[in-house]
Amino acid sequence: MILSGVLLFPGAWAAFSPSLPEKEGGVSVNASSPGLVPGNDTALLAEPLSDDDRLESLIAGASIPLLEVSVEQICSLYDRDDAGLQSRAATMSSLADGYRAEAAALEVSPDMASAYAQFFVALDEYAAAATLLNGSTPLNRSVTDDALDHLALGAEHLSEALQECNRSPAGNPDAPTVPMNLTGEPALLFPGALQVGERFRYDDARGENTASLIVSSVTSVGTFQTSGTKPTLYTAAPGNSFLLVAVKASHLGHKGEGANTRFQTPRESAFTLHYAAETYRPLKAPGPTLRGGSYSGVLLDRHESVEGFLFFEVPEGLDPSHAYLEAGIGKESPVWVLGRAP
Repeated sequence: MILSGVLLFPGAWAAFSPSLPEKEGGVSVNASSPGLVPGNDTALLAEPLSDDDRLESLIAGASIPLLEVSVEQICSLYDRDDAGLQSRAATMSSLADGYRAEAAALEVSPDMASAYAQFFVALDEYAAAATLLNGSTPLNRSVTDDALDHLALGAEHLSEALQECNRSPAGNPDAPTVPMNLTGEPALLFPGALQVGERFRYDDARGENTASLIVSSVTSVGTFQTSGTKPTLYTAAPGNSFLLVAVKASHLGHKGEGANTRFQTPRESAFTLHYAAETYRPLKAPGPTLRGGSYSGVLLDRHESVEGFLFFEVPEGLDPSHAYLEAGIGKESPVWVLGRAP
């Protein structure tokens, strides 16, 4: 059982383990030591790290703790250690939340957008596993199998994120730069993009439950206000506006033989907006607003749905017919074009 669990992460340890120092004349040499030139004892001032570099470091540093707690979870399942399972689920949830907050504070370049998106999807998978194993859901074979699937997908997306770092110019300075076309148009990247109102259907990791995701409307505003007893007015920065993208996720039904009928919808961090040569992440959900509710990922049971707005701050005058919303859903990444070309 333990061996089969560890095999959920093929190649993961090799992908994330740091390289051993090289040796020169029997003496270990750290080839990546910053600020030193071989044969020169004079220390050089290190260049400030870019947010791309910080993201790469964050992904590499997050991988081992997340994989370690994943294997510990598998051991707890094997030993039927419910207390250990819940404790490690809390640890996993805390790790995922912490790494998500660190990554959200970074402004990465388009070259690192794919690694950034893969990292967030990985964190969402680990968070979903933690939710299933934290004691709030009665454990049965279907629930534990679903949790193991989330752990496996988390490891897979972590590995993919690190590989994307290595493929990017930040991770490989010698790699040739692929120029954007003159307008930075991402249409060539998403030739089969769905239209607003089109439904994307998909199954959970075990194929037991079917869900759908729809982008139903797009609105551009300069301000919006939260509702409630202490309303807050949000105003876009000069030259910017808010793009409100309405998203609806629905649980279409259970079709498997297992007992798990709940479906984890994509979290806000699973969405990326592409426009020209830039990518944008959703703002932190502000809660209910006078224009409608905020979208947030939740666990749905059969025939339930959740809908609300994703809030993006974008350049004023953004043309929705050239803007694309990508959703990272497990192994799939559906894309919607947010407006029709004139």
